[in-house]
Amino acid sequence: MHHFDPIPDPREIRRKNKLMKNSPMTCIVAAAFAVTISLCNAKEKSEIPQPNATELEWLDAGIGIFVHWSPSVYQGQDTEKDALTTLREKINPDEFDAGKIAMAAKSANASYMIFVAKHVGGYCGWQTATTDYSIKTSPWKNGKGDMVGDMAKACKEQGLRFGVYLSPRSDVHKADVGGRTATPEQQKEYNKIYRKQLTEILTNYGPMFEMWFDGGNVVPVNDLIDKLAPDIITFQGARTKSIRWVGTEHGFAPYPCWSAIDWKDGESPKEGAGSPTGNVWCPAECDVSILRPNWFWKEGSDNRILSLNDLVEIYYMSVGRGTNLLLNITPDGHGAVPEAQIQRLKEFGDEINVLFKGSQIGVRQIIPIPAVTVTGLRLKVEKSIGSASIRDFSAFHVDRPVPKTAYRTM
Repeated sequence: MHHFDPIPDPREIRRKNKLMKNSPMTCIVAAAFAVTISLCNAKEKSEIPQPNATELEWLDAGIGIFVHWSPSVYQGQDTEKDALTTLREKINPDEFDAGKIAMAAKSANASYMIFVAKHVGGYCGWQTATTDYSIKTSPWKNGKGDMVGDMAKACKEQGLRFGVYLSPRSDVHKADVGGRTATPEQQKEYNKIYRKQLTEILTNYGPMFEMWFDGGNVVPVNDLIDKLAPDIITFQGARTKSIRWVGTEHGFAPYPCWSAIDWKDGESPKEGAGSPTGNVWCPAECDVSILRPNWFWKEGSDNRILSLNDLVEIYYMSVGRGTNLLLNITPDGHGAVPEAQIQRLKEFGDEINVLFKGSQIGVRQIIPIPAVTVTGLRLKVEKSIGSASIRDFSAFHVDRPVPKTAYRTM
């Protein structure tokens, strides 16, 4: 198992900074690429769970953007539950702009997007044949609109991988957490509805990168996934090729956070820190809302937007600890993501992209950094001739001024 040392806890960095003398530049090296190969004594190498190419692609994605929207945005609640009180003709995302949302995601350095196609209330944001509690009864585009379809198209145009959140729960169908109903007869009927919804999503909206079954799922769907989207990564799906919830909605991963878990066939992956001796590769995903703790927009939401410092700390404590970060944004009642959220995404993306970019390392490379206070450095090898092998990655404070010519790139 490959263990990547995480970026240090920013709170520990701040403590160490106080011990260092004041200077124009203070660097704490983030040992994100100091790789230690360690094989657990309890297992042979061949028995240790290994990710396949699709799973490695998911882990390499790093940052995803969640998009939560449902009729609850009209109801002024702090709860994420849809009260089912909004008249269908009032559900009108008339300013929904999937292209703008996808571009905002790219500005945050995201590689994928998860759109909430159906949340716990049961409202469907696509042209489903299973219920009238859906976008087809909205005045938006005379009932012909398709939020899921627009997002799938926009993500493709922006080079983002696309996925959906399809809650097994549905208050409008009297299905509780995990899609459970009160009687076997109701369960059989709801299973048909949910399987039809899943079939529509997997059939009509292109290749899916990731799908969320929030809260687990008792509806049998693995046969559909194996047939229609065998390579999809599932969140809390009772199957292999799954990822797991990290255990909180703060965006922080525990330390250590292992990519393997102890798993039994048929169960939903267990959240938390994982296990170095687990039998299935099932990494964690950290989900957090930019309006923490609210997942949906309400009047006055701009006052709750996380600060840039908050987002950078979350980045260190999620991506920096070997997980993916899924950062939620939420459109308003008109389906538009408020400009304050879009601006914060851009600030976040700019912040994590400020380090030096070059095209050569060689046997050694000294890169001067202008006087600046930073909390960490990361080395990312995007392309190499042959296998990249990093012997050492260090940062130093120097009292002597760096010659101006050292900053030249040619």
